[in-house]
Amino acid sequence: MSDLIVGLLVLVLLVCLVNLGLGFLLWWRHVGLVARVTRLEVYQEQNLTHAETRAIYERLSSIEGQIQTTNRLMQTVQEHLLEND
Repeated sequence: MSDLIVGLLVLVLLVCLVNLGLGFLLWWRHVGLVARVTRLEVYQEQNLTHAETRAIYERLSSIEGQIQTTNRLMQTVQEHLLEND
């Protein structure tokens, strides 16, 4: 009878150890997934959307046009001042 009880206690102990090991494994995977999701969220927050990128290029084109216009105006003013001297 005592052999049966010792055998059952050993079986219960093994089941508990397996359960503890699986719990640790699941916890470890959960922590890894949380870290991956956090990195992905940060990466997505830092990336520009297509619309934002397009708006930046349009703004740069506009600024480039304004600079060219200002440059032409300054050349015209300079030529006019040189003609008057």
